[in-house]
Amino acid sequence: MPSENDAPPQTLTHQSAPDRRTRKRDARRDQLLDLAADIVEDAGVDGLTMAALAQAADYATASLYTYFDSRSALLAALQQRALLLLHDLAEARVAQWQAALRMAEPPPTDQVASLALLWAFSDLFLAAPQTHPREFRLQQQMLINAGAETTADAAEVVPAAMLVLDVPRRLLEAATDTAALQTQPFTANPLEELLEGSLVRTFAWVLGLNGALMADGLSTGLPTTGAALGEVLTQGLLQGWGASPKDSAIARSLAQSLGQSPARSLRQSQAQSLGEQA
Repeated sequence: MPSENDAPPQTLTHQSAPDRRTRKRDARRDQLLDLAADIVEDAGVDGLTMAALAQAADYATASLYTYFDSRSALLAALQQRALLLLHDLAEARVAQWQAALRMAEPPPTDQVASLALLWAFSDLFLAAPQTHPREFRLQQQMLINAGAETTADAAEVVPAAMLVLDVPRRLLEAATDTAALQTQPFTANPLEELLEGSLVRTFAWVLGLNGALMADGLSTGLPTTGAALGEVLTQGLLQGWGASPKDSAIARSLAQSLGQSPARSLRQSQAQSLGEQA
């Protein structure tokens, strides 16, 4: 019986065999990543070893190296998958929010609409520990486990991470374009390279939100929650970046309605916010 490494004869029937093998291999790899996610959830990043995964999968440890070159490569693959899932979720939600805002009657101003999208993203991020706990906890653990991946494997994760960050970056850029936020000047990084303002704000905002959520894990406890702290952080950053308090208040109310019946709920939110501001 030919092995998977044997080249198939060049016939029409056998030409599809590599595709089937690839699909099977990809399915096995996904199953292994599912098991790896289970291990991380139960034992943390430190508990995910090739031996632990082999035991969970009932594989010989050596056979895992046909799918992942090393533990570092396994962690990188798991992180990439989690980041891409979070990215796809954010992109889908942004499209839904934008469609809902277009349905609002009367339509919000461009400034309010752009701020509402920022508030909605903040809510999405702060809800992630409940809506996507595996993916979110993995990202948090990778942040505090420096050196778990080799430099080369960590570099493989960077494009997926930047893809996720590009969603809030675009929202911040759009809010600046509508003049809802003031322009952020370019900032030099440690290598003296200039970074655009929206990217600097993205790092500050996302890392701040993540830090707020990490407060939920403090053993001493706090008289509030990470999500509540994150909301305060978003409010302070938006106003510090030049958002009008009135526009931000209206946008906050709109954002809370974006997941509901779009036209009616947005109308009610606008009316309520305008009444409170009167």
